[in-house]
Amino acid sequence: MDQFEDFEEVFAFDPLFAYGEQKISKTLKCRRWMENELCIDRLLKTLEVEHAIDLYPPRSNQDLRDLHLQIVQSPSLDHHVQSVLYYILRDVSDKDSQQASAFAKAVFLPERYRIFMDGIWYLDHAKFAKALDYLTEPMLIPTFAEKIMSTLCTHPEQHDDKLPLAYYYTVSPAITSPNVIEVFFSALAKVSVTEAFFWARKQGGSSHRRLFEQLIGAVLDGKEGEDRAGRSVELIHLPFSKEEETWFGAYLSDGKGRASQLASPSHPWGQRHPHHRHHHHHDLFLLSPFRALETHLFHSRNYPPHDPTHQ
Repeated sequence: MDQFEDFEEVFAFDPLFAYGEQKISKTLKCRRWMENELCIDRLLKTLEVEHAIDLYPPRSNQDLRDLHLQIVQSPSLDHHVQSVLYYILRDVSDKDSQQASAFAKAVFLPERYRIFMDGIWYLDHAKFAKALDYLTEPMLIPTFAEKIMSTLCTHPEQHDDKLPLAYYYTVSPAITSPNVIEVFFSALAKVSVTEAFFWARKQGGSSHRRLFEQLIGAVLDGKEGEDRAGRSVELIHLPFSKEEETWFGAYLSDGKGRASQLASPSHPWGQRHPHHRHHHHHDLFLLSPFRALETHLFHSRNYPPHDPTHQ
C-alpha cells in the first residue's frame, strides 16, 4: 500500500468506520488510569499532531478522518507515521488484529515497529502480561521505559508486583526519574527484601539512604502475621554496614519509624514491662536497633520477646 495517506485506502474495509461508545469510554478510562497520558498520546505528540488528546479517541468518522489527516501530514519518517496508523487499526477490534496486520504487511512495516506498537497497545488497554510479551522482545531498543515502568507499578488494575521486575531485569532500562525509582523500589521491596536492599546500595549517595529507609518502612508497615515476621527476619539478617546500622537506628528512634507501633509507648512490651513505660519511648532503641525490630517481629507473631533488662 503506497497510498497510506489516503483514508479510503487505509480504511477500505469500512470507510464509514467509527469508534463505538463503549470503546471510547474504555479508552478515556484507561487514560485516566495512566495519569492522563496513554502511550499513543506520546506518539501523537512526537508526530506533532495538534490537540492529540482531543482527537484521540475519535468520537465520529469525521474525527477519525481528521486524526488520520494530521498523522499523515506529520514531517516524521514514514515508518513512524505507519506505526501510529497501525495502532489506530488495532483499535478496530479488541479480539483480533486482522486489519492492522494486513496494513503492516501492505506497507512493509518493520517487525520491530510492529512489536513495539503491539506492546504499547496492550499496555494502554491494561493488558499488562500480554504487553510484556512484546515490550521485552530483545530486538527492541527501550522506548518510553519510565512511562512503561511507572504504569506497571502504579496502574490501579495492575496487581502483580513481579511484572515491573520482569520488565526491569529483562530490558535493563535506564531509570532516572525519582518518582519512577520510588514506585519501582516499592514493588521490588514487596517481592524481595534482600533484592531491594542490595538494589538500594547500588544507587549510592542520598538515594541509598532514602531507599534504605523506604525499605524499613515497607517491612514495618506490612500486614501483621507470618509474612511481616518473615520479612522482618530477612531484613535484620542482611549484612548492614556500620553506616546502615546508624541509619536504621535513626529511622526507628527519630525518623518516620518513630510513629510506628514499634516505637510507641503503647506497644505491648512497654505495657508488659513498667520499667520501659517510665522512659522516653526511643530509649528502647538504646539496646540495639536490631533488638527493637526483633521486638516488633515477635509482637507480630503474638508472643513476647525475651527482655534482657527484665529479670
